Amino acid sequence: MKKFITPRHFIFLSILLLGILLQRCTTADRYETSGLQPVLDSLQSIYAPDKRVKLWVVSKQDNNMSIWVEDAGAFKALKTIFKKQFPEIKVDLELLPEKQNGSPVSGLINNSVANLRTKPKHSAEMATQALLGTPVRVFKKQGEWYLIQMPNRYIAWVDSAALVTIDKNQLSALKQLKKVVFIPVSGFSYSKPNAASQTVSDLVMGCLLPVVDSVKRFYKVHYPDGRIAWVKKEEVTGFKSFVSQKPDRQVVISTAKKFLGFPYMWGGTSSKAVDCSGFTSTAYFMNGIILQRDASQQTKYGKEITTLYKSDNLQAGDLLFFGRPASKTKSERVTHVALYLGNGEFIHASGKVRINSMDSTKPNFIRSYVPRFVRVNRIFGFIAGNGIEYVKNNPFYKEIN
Repeated sequence: MKKFITPRHFIFLSILLLGILLQRCTTADRYETSGLQPVLDSLQSIYAPDKRVKLWVVSKQDNNMSIWVEDAGAFKALKTIFKKQFPEIKVDLELLPEKQNGSPVSGLINNSVANLRTKPKHSAEMATQALLGTPVRVFKKQGEWYLIQMPNRYIAWVDSAALVTIDKNQLSALKQLKKVVFIPVSGFSYSKPNAASQTVSDLVMGCLLPVVDSVKRFYKVHYPDGRIAWVKKEEVTGFKSFVSQKPDRQVVISTAKKFLGFPYMWGGTSSKAVDCSGFTSTAYFMNGIILQRDASQQTKYGKEITTLYKSDNLQAGDLLFFGRPASKTKSERVTHVALYLGNGEFIHASGKVRINSMDSTKPNFIRSYVPRFVRVNRIFGFIAGNGIEYVKNNPFYKEIN
């Protein structure tokens, strides 16, 4: 005799199957169907509208969901929302840094140039670079990687070989030492006060080192990891003098021209290789001014001079932005930045660092950039807020100066 499934049996089996599926449902699955995402998006727009400079990390894997934030207000708001609105979702919520020491500085870059990644692995996209001696904020350690924040507030991952963590006592001791900034495009430190001795490491423009002794033409310097080396006095300048220099357009321009012919590299901000915004950032940093890291960030600061290119309105040192101008159907998108030299010419990192012109009568005219022109911003005379800072006023550098 055949047995048929009655409607009652069908309903029972459906409920049973649903129960099994719900038991197997992961935190990530529940997250996708809970309506949580719009809530997180709303909170992020308040507490971390730009995740490049404000920590907001949300990750989901199998039965685990984790959220990292640096803002106490964001942490409190998230904690309340998960408790009251989404109690069924298991979440690991962390307020970082892991070690709160009351200072923005808890680490120092230990390589001449450190490559910072978007994720904690060497195969991840390079986000930016940091130079030897740069004071950074350490948010979290994960395996052999550190999630850090740089003086320009940019957040990325660096491997442990390129960073040394420091405590408050070490930071205090560092502050008492004379510090020097390496000025040439590139060079070396030495094992003895002799340029013929074994090199300790390479150095690039902007590397920062504390001085522990002095002998004739050399300074004895101390690396974050304890290495001792010697640098030529003629190749460095005192950090106090460096941060006290009066901004000068021609200094920015002369610094920029030292990079002519240097290769372009995505994420590069050093004299080994640069991208467009890393190039403008470095030129300004060596004149004591900190710009935001990316072109799309740099365009938000300073004084807008024009959105219709006219060389008569421009001054040397102005930033020219290119990309996609706003239209009736599309929003503005800035993808490139250059440094204005004068007479219609600008220097920029595109393929390599080169000089081009917006003047169609010049041999170095670059036609494709004309329709891509978005605006010009002026930095000199309009330095205010976190988007543009003097190095001497930056809280990270003030902690070591």
